[in-house]
Amino acid sequence: MIQLDQLTKSFNKKLVLKDLSLQVNNKEILCLLGPNGCGKTTLLNLISGLTPQDSGNICINNQLVSGQTPTKKINLKPSERKIGYVFQTTSLFPHMRVEDNIAYGLKALHLSNNEIKTRTNSLLEFIDLSEYAKYYPHQLSGGQKQRIAIARSLATQPHTLLLDEPVSAVDPQLRESFRTELKNYLRKLEITVIYVTHNLSEAYIMADRIAVMGKKHIEQTGHPPEIFDNPVSSYVARFLGLNTYTGRALGIHDNLLEIEINGIHLYAEASTKLTEKTIVTTIKPDNITISKLGAPQLSDKPSNSIEGTITEMVQMRSTAQTTINIGFPIHARLQINTIKELGLSIGDKVQVCFDPQSLNVFEDTDT
Repeated sequence: MIQLDQLTKSFNKKLVLKDLSLQVNNKEILCLLGPNGCGKTTLLNLISGLTPQDSGNICINNQLVSGQTPTKKINLKPSERKIGYVFQTTSLFPHMRVEDNIAYGLKALHLSNNEIKTRTNSLLEFIDLSEYAKYYPHQLSGGQKQRIAIARSLATQPHTLLLDEPVSAVDPQLRESFRTELKNYLRKLEITVIYVTHNLSEAYIMADRIAVMGKKHIEQTGHPPEIFDNPVSSYVARFLGLNTYTGRALGIHDNLLEIEINGIHLYAEASTKLTEKTIVTTIKPDNITISKLGAPQLSDKPSNSIEGTITEMVQMRSTAQTTINIGFPIHARLQINTIKELGLSIGDKVQVCFDPQSLNVFEDTDT
């Protein structure tokens, strides 16, 4: 288990992390998710001991490895923390064969030649690259290099593994299969893993839990569906690509919460604690449907069915990101087949519909 308490770090008076706290559970894969430049790699460097924090404590398996006790300051060397670190660039030694790259850390431990060979062969077998033992890094694919880098980091039998954007060096057409392979490897290891990425789908696939990082601290932690379905801040919602609006909760109407955004009234699941408060509303683009004007209402209960005008359509493979002005812009992800069937194009007037249960509403704490 890793416990981070109130970590703060600055570089040349520029604050990068401020009072960051996070707990990583034993043997879980935690994805540290956030945009480039938010401090994810800095946090890994603090945990590994490559960079000292300005303040705060780092505990690994209930041992303080960096921080302040009541009587003295602690700062264990990276080699004393039992951590494996796989960098964003694989950083294999180009002049060394694969087997020697893996064995490099073992030789520094002054193990016997027999023990070094046994561990190296075992790791090559584990990553399914035994036949590449005599190869040099330039003879390997990006995915193979990354697997060798992982094996090298595991050679010293770390308790914790840090992975910094491990898929970025893999050829784009191979990334999906490599992610699957990598997750299977990590499951077999049964060690604590912190996996850094800025890719939403990658985090969803790889993580037991996700910690969204931004504004110099952790914004939200939770299981993948919890993060994507119920963001707790505007920052998280916008980073996830959700429609995000600030409005006002007016009151309960027919067992639904009536909210107002830019003069437009919408309905969400009832919550009396939000009444008469400034709120943030989020909705996934996938939860929005579009129909021709005049489509019949299926219920006489309050619903979210608003007339709007299509202002933008951006095609992405089998879907199109479609923007509709309904008094404010709202983004829907529509199947290309649906667009063709309805004969939709920019400038068309349409009916925008979404279920009250698809709205995520929480109090705006930034106002």
